[in-house]
Amino acid sequence: MGLDMYAWKTKTEDITVDDSEHVELAYWRKHNRLHGWMGDLWEKKGFPLQRGNDMQFNCIPMELTKRDLLDLRKAIKNKEMPNTSGFFFGHDSYDAADYREEIDKYDLKFVSAGIRAIKDGYKVVYDSWW
Repeated sequence: MGLDMYAWKTKTEDITVDDSEHVELAYWRKHNRLHGWMGDLWEKKGFPLQRGNDMQFNCIPMELTKRDLLDLRKAIKNKEMPNTSGFFFGHDSYDAADYREEIDKYDLKFVSAGIRAIKDGYKVVYDSWW
C-alpha cells in the first residue's frame, strides 16, 4: 500500500472514464514531491485539497495543459518540487542524490511525452491512488 501515480493520454472527452483509449505515459511509486506539486496545481485550478478531514486529491484525474507541463519542467529543472509528506507517501523522493537525478530524468521524459501528446490532439491526465 502506498502512493501510486499515473499519467496517461486519451482522446475521450470524459477523463474520469477508464477505457481502452487511455495510453500510459508514466507511472510513479511514492514520488511524493511530484504529488505535492500536482496537489498545488490542483489548488491553483480552483479545487480544494481537503474537505473536512478527508483528503480530496486522491483518485481524482486532473487534466494537464501544455502550460502545466512547461511549469512542471521548470520546477524540476530549478529543483523547486515541494517536499510532501503523508502516511502512505514514503520517504522524501529526493533522499539520495543519484536517485534524484534518475527520477528527474524520468519526470522530464514524461513532460516531453505529454507535450507531444497534446500537440497530437490528446488530453494528458494525472491521477493518484493511496
